[in-house]
Amino acid sequence: MRSFIISSSAVKIDRYYDKNFKELAIESIKDLEKKISEPLEPEALIISSVAVEYLDKQSNMAGIIADYLGLRNIRVYRVESGEASGLAAVQIAHSLVSSKAVKKALVIGVDKLSDMPNAKIAELYSYLKDSDYIQIHGVSPLSEAALLAKIYMKTYDYSYEDLFIWPFTMHQNSLDTPHAQLRFKISPDSYKESPILAEPLRLLDSYPFGDGASALYIVSEDVAEEYDVNVSIEGLSSSNDVNDIASREDLLIFSAVRDSFIKTLKMADIELGKLKYIEIHDNYTPNAFIVLESIGLADRGKAPELLQDSMIGSAHVNLSGGLKARGNPWGATGIYQVHEIFSALLGEFKKSVLGEIDYAAAQNMSGCGDASYSIVLKRER
Repeated sequence: MRSFIISSSAVKIDRYYDKNFKELAIESIKDLEKKISEPLEPEALIISSVAVEYLDKQSNMAGIIADYLGLRNIRVYRVESGEASGLAAVQIAHSLVSSKAVKKALVIGVDKLSDMPNAKIAELYSYLKDSDYIQIHGVSPLSEAALLAKIYMKTYDYSYEDLFIWPFTMHQNSLDTPHAQLRFKISPDSYKESPILAEPLRLLDSYPFGDGASALYIVSEDVAEEYDVNVSIEGLSSSNDVNDIASREDLLIFSAVRDSFIKTLKMADIELGKLKYIEIHDNYTPNAFIVLESIGLADRGKAPELLQDSMIGSAHVNLSGGLKARGNPWGATGIYQVHEIFSALLGEFKKSVLGEIDYAAAQNMSGCGDASYSIVLKRER
């Protein structure tokens, strides 16, 4: 059984000192309702958020947002799976709808990082690692990505300057993405001179901290037939890996990314070559290249060489600007990715680049491939 997306929305990622997480979530819903020109009547509400307990001192988030939206007698869920929370929430909504448990599910991803100092946000981000064995020693996803960068460059004979192609391309792509956080170009000099975060990675190798909310309305096939929009979830799968990257058999392939993407393509019954647009999880520069190679778009060690004008082969990658420039409001990121590929299938996002396409995909992971979710959407014509 399939499920269908009939509407999506994305609040511009920024630092909203005058709004709380509930207001951001409600703003995303207002945009969603405008697009379908009628009030939402979901039978289930799924909220994706990583750190609301720490950032907003709030638990029972799904119930509270349902209350703010005036929703009663529905199923409410809050999903937390690290940075992969967004697509994890979509997977739950898809399961509920495709199993006929409900006919309409509302998914909202929201996180608000700007109310805390950067040092505190960085500390919270390190909570993605095992607190007893990894985090306690000061290891975070950032320090892991720095180690991977060194190994990647040494193994495949790249210089730090060779990595610039990724952040440069992402900032170019963000210029005409309405909801992107960093809509400006960067130069080789600004890249090399930005502050060091964890050697060799610098500030412009990392995603920015920001606030955001994005929403999806996922429905059954009979409900979707009532609307002109007709985009189906053809495949959706996930996989996990060892939390400690030093214990992995292969550091330069994210097996969770590879396995979840393979399973998703098999579920959708398509070949990789049919995908003309893919949004990947590029929280740090080296991770972007490893993801591209893990999903099969490039041979090992070849991604920096093959990337040209946001394309590898026939696939456009991260036309939004990715986490690097669009932004990464943690629990909302996977929802933003689905919003982007959904809008592209409708011809409402990057049409001048993509034209008309039938399939698009997104890949959302936590940390350095600790867990990964993949989704394939199809435009029914």
